[in-house]
Amino acid sequence: MTACGLEAALRSVLPRGSTIALGDGVGQLRTLQNGDAVAAVLSRLARQVRDIRLALGWLPAPLDGIDPDAFTEIVTLMPGWGSRGLLQCATARFVPTRLTAVAAVLLDVLRPDVLIIRAAERNGALHFGTEVSWQRGLIDAGVRVLAVVDANSPAADAGPPLDPARVDVVGHSDDGPLQMPQKTPDSVHEALADKVLRFVPEGAQLQHGPGPLGTALLNRTTVPLRIDTGLLTDAVVDLDRRGMLIGTPSATYLLGTEKLYDWADGKQILHGTEYTHDAARLARGGPFIAVNTAIEIDAFGQINVEGVGDKVVGGIGGHPDYCAAAAKIRNGLSIIAMPSRTNGNSPLVSQLSRPVSTPAYDVDLVVTELGHADLRGADWTRRRELITELFDKESDQ
Repeated sequence: MTACGLEAALRSVLPRGSTIALGDGVGQLRTLQNGDAVAAVLSRLARQVRDIRLALGWLPAPLDGIDPDAFTEIVTLMPGWGSRGLLQCATARFVPTRLTAVAAVLLDVLRPDVLIIRAAERNGALHFGTEVSWQRGLIDAGVRVLAVVDANSPAADAGPPLDPARVDVVGHSDDGPLQMPQKTPDSVHEALADKVLRFVPEGAQLQHGPGPLGTALLNRTTVPLRIDTGLLTDAVVDLDRRGMLIGTPSATYLLGTEKLYDWADGKQILHGTEYTHDAARLARGGPFIAVNTAIEIDAFGQINVEGVGDKVVGGIGGHPDYCAAAAKIRNGLSIIAMPSRTNGNSPLVSQLSRPVSTPAYDVDLVVTELGHADLRGADWTRRRELITELFDKESDQ
């Protein structure tokens, strides 16, 4: 189906004042088979119908062809690298939301009239390809779904095929998922990973963020691990090849390159956020170790992961969900790990420059490449002493 077909399908279900939700992750819709940019098609439709709102989740890359002024407003619930430019526009705004709350927000105050997703087809059935995130929750709640089928998408969905009675195929694409190579860890991240891995026992369920620290953790572990995380990266493939991966990993997004997508195709990896971030489920497995990072940390252990001042780097995402889950699970551990200096600046600040992303009481351990501060059982005064002493080590080196 062409852009005209997608527009016609949308026009038939979208009166003035409607809301469109666009599927997220590396499977974000980019172009149709005839080369038309999906965002340009939506922008053109919004100008014609008028009073159209666009709701977005996590975008790892910008939406090519989008005209922000065509929409009454653009609301993003999890700013990613692809949302930074949009948030400079007058029509766009960010609603601070933890990842597990995105579906609830979209089913209440921002309920869309239609959800547009990318799907993979296997044996005549439609599946999610490289992410499930909050999308299945909307489908199960009865939101109308228009799907673009991507011939080059892997299918790593652990759930059942999408109900054909709830999904209308309105287009085709052969884009495949976005290629998102991971940065190679430097010596600081390798040293940091080694400090963290002292607290990760054999057989633990490990959650890690994307980026060089997560890659270093999987590259340098000497004990087999289960991977139970939000974003699954290329590093899991090497972990598996080294014989250090226990079972099938669990995630809600894939984030990597062809190496990961080929490896994941056909595996039951991806679940909705109501599963991946569920503390009760995580408590039923082995020790759950959540390893996340911070842009800023204060002396009590409050965390900012969004950015510095007015500069937005990323969204809140699943950071508070996983930290809270690990902190309250018996044998769980919530670790915040970061280099003692980034571009010459310490992440330890007297006051966060943005609102708190993750509260201090959901942080058990703070780790740098120079050492760690164990905050378990510490009162506020002792927490302040331990964190300050940890970062003072850097000035002594």
